[in-house]
Amino acid sequence: MRVVDAFCGTGGWSAGAVAAGCTPVLGIDCDETPLKHWASNCGPAGGHATCATIGADEAVPWPTAALDVHVHLSPPCTSLSRARTGGAPAQSVAAALDAVRWCVQLVLDKGYASWSLENVSTPAVVACVAALARQHPERVAFLTVDAADYGVPSNRVRLIASTPAVIKALKELPVARVSVGDAFAAAGLALPAQYLKSNTTSRGGAPCVRSTQQPAFTVTASHPLIWCDRDGVTVRCLTAAESAVLMGFPPAWKLPSGSRAGLRAVGNSVPPPLAMAREFV
Repeated sequence: MRVVDAFCGTGGWSAGAVAAGCTPVLGIDCDETPLKHWASNCGPAGGHATCATIGADEAVPWPTAALDVHVHLSPPCTSLSRARTGGAPAQSVAAALDAVRWCVQLVLDKGYASWSLENVSTPAVVACVAALARQHPERVAFLTVDAADYGVPSNRVRLIASTPAVIKALKELPVARVSVGDAFAAAGLALPAQYLKSNTTSRGGAPCVRSTQQPAFTVTASHPLIWCDRDGVTVRCLTAAESAVLMGFPPAWKLPSGSRAGLRAVGNSVPPPLAMAREFV
């Protein structure tokens, strides 16, 4: 299967596609920094990187629909996430929802039989995609998933839209959970501590701590998770490479240099095992 990764970033979906035996042929993003790393990882296999603003740039070389072409789109979701707490301007939320609609309309207009879309599963996004599914019941369906159920060693709740057949198959896949400890062992890395904490606290003010015998908290683009002891005493922050392990990236996948850039690239990615599950169904 030839895969187009739109809004590709550093290539989480492409990494999963490669693991599933597919070939990324096109990566599209408006940010040249993560795009060059997508090209570094996928270019040797024949992937072509295109810097463009999807939806506004008519120069995007979308491939002709074919049975061996899969198009994945991950339109920006920052404003949609912030909208839940009232932290995003109404105009930016409306523009982000328009981008979701545009992406679905693109695959319908171009006749792609194999496609997927990933975004946050907030009420506004669910309502938007549900309306599209009602308009096109034979071509559009969706599901809210936790990536941890598909072999990702961290929680990440997302909405996945695709064809009704794919969504049905995703629902029927058995749960496959991977702990932090198992993920680090598979990557050949030692655990710096036996517990992790997030940047949030419980209602009582105590840090939210989780054992490495479980999947980790959600990896975000803004703040790294923290290694700690059982009582929540800090050991140190996770590195970008360690965060990538918690997202299911293969050890050899190249990331942007610098802790902040690397963390942002990883936290904004689609977890590769979730993409791999989609490509296998």
